Amino acid sequence: MNALIKAVALRVPADTGLIEITEAAPSLFAGLSRGALGATGEAIIQRVEKADLLVVGTPVYRASYTGALKHLFDLVDYRALAGKTVLLAATGGSPYHGLVLEHQLRPLFGFFGAVTVPIGVYGSPDDFIGAEIVGAAITDRISRAAIEAVSLLNSSHANTAVAARVG
Repeated sequence: MNALIKAVALRVPADTGLIEITEAAPSLFAGLSRGALGATGEAIIQRVEKADLLVVGTPVYRASYTGALKHLFDLVDYRALAGKTVLLAATGGSPYHGLVLEHQLRPLFGFFGAVTVPIGVYGSPDDFIGAEIVGAAITDRISRAAIEAVSLLNSSHANTAVAARVG
């Protein structure tokens, strides 16, 4: 995740942040609905909803994204991500789960009306030594994904500006 965020930030001036679900879980799991969340949980949801670009990554668990990630997006207003750019990423124990990007994450953000970056980033154990990225293919994919994400983001902002001038 950090490599993707850095790759995007190199290409566009941005105020970046990382929401670690494992750290946010106590605040997010404090309620089953948004109204039951405390101030910290609500602030996390608002950060997601207000972001211009989301980089969403998850470990693959049983051929899907984690329940914690699902819970986070269950709390996000279904209209809040319409037209927003989303870069998808996942890691798994083998290359066989790489389709999680296409069959699990992309439909999730399609529901929200978000614009997903056509190229996603999937990493398997061969791409890492510890937490360090070592695979040339994944490094190239991170770079290409960041370029496409920034291009979509810039296009989205240009379209919004045109719509504002016309409207």
